Amino acid sequence: MPATQAAAAPARLSFRTLPLPDGVLAANAGRDPRGEPAPGGAPLPDDSDSSRRVPRLLDLLAGREDVVSWVREGYGLVGWGRVLCLEACGPDRIEALRTAWRATVYASWWRDPLVRPGTGPVALGTIAFSPVSAATSVLVVPRVLVGLDAVGTWVTTAVPEGQKHPALADLLDELRAAGPLTPVSPPGDSAPVVATGSLTEEAYLAAVAQTQRRMAAGEARKVVLARDVLVSPPAPLATGDLLRRLGAGYPSCWSFAVDAMVGATPELLVRLSGRRLASRVLAGTARRSPGEPAAREREAARLAQWLEASSKNRAEHELARSSALTALEPLCSVVEASAPHVLTLPNVLHLATDITGVAAGDTGALSLVRALHPTAAVCGTPTAAAARIIADVEGMDRGRYAGPVGWVDWHGEGEWCIALRCAALPPGGAGPQAPARVFGGGGIMPDSVPADELAETQAKMRPMLSALTAS
Repeated sequence: MPATQAAAAPARLSFRTLPLPDGVLAANAGRDPRGEPAPGGAPLPDDSDSSRRVPRLLDLLAGREDVVSWVREGYGLVGWGRVLCLEACGPDRIEALRTAWRATVYASWWRDPLVRPGTGPVALGTIAFSPVSAATSVLVVPRVLVGLDAVGTWVTTAVPEGQKHPALADLLDELRAAGPLTPVSPPGDSAPVVATGSLTEEAYLAAVAQTQRRMAAGEARKVVLARDVLVSPPAPLATGDLLRRLGAGYPSCWSFAVDAMVGATPELLVRLSGRRLASRVLAGTARRSPGEPAAREREAARLAQWLEASSKNRAEHELARSSALTALEPLCSVVEASAPHVLTLPNVLHLATDITGVAAGDTGALSLVRALHPTAAVCGTPTAAAARIIADVEGMDRGRYAGPVGWVDWHGEGEWCIALRCAALPPGGAGPQAPARVFGGGGIMPDSVPADELAETQAKMRPMLSALTAS
């Protein structure tokens, strides 16, 4: 449903949230060892351990295609089916979705005895990077949404007004039957077919050089350039199984799926719980190499020292950090930022700044998303100049890559990341019949080395390329 139509004549839905018995998701029972709740309050650790078992929450999606996912450290939301999809395009797409969702909530009714982050009416969204993109920005209301936080497990069902909700016994049967009991299969030796996307590697190097010439002429201080490749898995792979691999390999990232956008992103754009907000800025990157754990640990320590001492990376990070603070300050009564630190992930290290604050008035999560996007971490600075260069030299429509992705609840709170380390899947999932678009990008500075920037895009594509490899 177009968002403008939904704002004027919203769908009337019925939502019902029920607590689930202990043991339904037994693999994730208990409290997070750090004592933090999720969704809405999950910690932000520096965690490169990819040896953990697959979260049972993601196991619920095994073999499924029409899925949504928002899972980190085993906690979050997964769902399937679709009751409503709100759609918007253009420069006002985020505000249009916010207005349409608010109208939908006002026109609907629900029963929610838990009243926690992620319970009651919830929509998951993915938003196009550019206002001129051909890609549609959406908010999706799933038919079934299962949530897990440090307190317990719940299920929310959504139906059109007048229809009956499924019986709890039927939902429990569906949940208990979902997902294999065996661990997710790791990527194997069969390589996917990888084809050139919008730019060849040589053309990307030329685009970096052209961007640096325009920066030297004073047009911009930083520009984030991305590239894509087209990936065909060697065997059919359901979207739910792709998510299980991402969750196993990158547990400290958000394993997300909304309307065929799938990935494991490390970058929190904004989380709003009550009036308290959190954000994490990532800019400045060092690439990790494969190898034995002990050697990788030594390498990570060496790279962290190099990253903190790199003037290019520190300057790049400061521009992204400053842009986030500038966007948030008018909407907040208090904003505080940590000193930059190093975030270690399985494929890369990043300079990171954690931002906290208190939102003013009735500012909701989507209003904060609109104010923040696009950050200098995914566009550049000044924003308008960087966006012009991107449009001129990237040679592609990013679609929803590097756009906001996340969820919003009935009172406007929620959690949104930037769609990174991701792919746009063809309709029907990641089967061999059509390629997935896998993206990677990097911040270009005047002193960037083009070959290093190309290698950075390759490192950032690694999570999706690995997950798409058949076992």
